[in-house]
Amino acid sequence: VYLISSCSVLKQCKDVELSFSDVTGKPEAFKGTKKGMLYLTPYRMIFVSKRKDSMLSFMMPFYLVKGCSIEQPVFSANYIKGQIQAEAGGM
Repeated sequence: VYLISSCSVLKQCKDVELSFSDVTGKPEAFKGTKKGMLYLTPYRMIFVSKRKDSMLSFMMPFYLVKGCSIEQPVFSANYIKGQIQAEAGGM
């Protein structure tokens, strides 16, 4: 991951899974569960796919993330759930 010099990686997490639901017209890139690495910076989260996929990476600026919550189910792994709004002119 290449970041501008004024930005730093606060945390990186391996073996992260990313999936999308309720996407209008759901393009191929948003189908299925993606596996890869997540980088946390002061301004955004950046997901980088482990495999060659139609979605190589996905950037989530915090100002576009809404309704974020940490879910801790009893019989499965913890996860973060939220909504991301598309950037103007984005997909």
